Amino acid sequence: MKTYFSVLLLFLLFGKVVAQQNFINVPSIEITQKNRLFFQQQINFSELIQSNTTIDYGLGHNFEIGMNILGLNFNEKQKSFLNNDTNDRDPYNPLVLINALKRFELSDKVDLGIGTQLGINFDFDKKESEAGLIYANLFFKDLLIKESRCVIGACYNSKHYGGTGNRIGAWIGTETPVTKKVHFIAESVLGYNAISYTSLALVYYPKKWLPLTLGLQIPNTKKNAYSIVFELTLIPGAN
Repeated sequence: MKTYFSVLLLFLLFGKVVAQQNFINVPSIEITQKNRLFFQQQINFSELIQSNTTIDYGLGHNFEIGMNILGLNFNEKQKSFLNNDTNDRDPYNPLVLINALKRFELSDKVDLGIGTQLGINFDFDKKESEAGLIYANLFFKDLLIKESRCVIGACYNSKHYGGTGNRIGAWIGTETPVTKKVHFIAESVLGYNAISYTSLALVYYPKKWLPLTLGLQIPNTKKNAYSIVFELTLIPGAN
């Protein structure tokens, strides 16, 4: 157990030096405020401990850019980080990606977001391979419940991003207030590749700019594993 907390602390301290804003895995298409930084650190606990880090910068005009480090996997039994640059069944990892997101306001309650994450796997032997994700999401706010959010979208993932399985897929994600400080998240990435999960989580807002998320990832395909997910998010300027 001490090893788990040590690795979690390591990720939280050093993960910052590097996925757009997500519910869990599905981009929420929330845009970082102009001249502000957004940070999100996700840790997944299964047979491995996986770190996924996102940092974004708001450019204004509903546009942001940033960087991701995805799939930084730690094997607790071997006490070592893992690297994949040869097994095409699974995503290559870790991945270092540049992200960008543009949001278009269609009405008072409906927006369209178009985003991408493009980059390479990080490999000490320098056998880099390209990986990427491209998506388009419709965003609905205050749908039936005030302060609720919902997105539905379609995406394309490369083989080195999603592993074997479907290249074109779809997803849906929602966040609904339970109380003022506690929200419920439900999402699903449809398909049969490495990113195909259904996730259920609770978000606690001790401060509006500091949501903390704890949930369960349920595999949508047999080759994926169940995992517990924790997210720490920093949203400077949120109030």
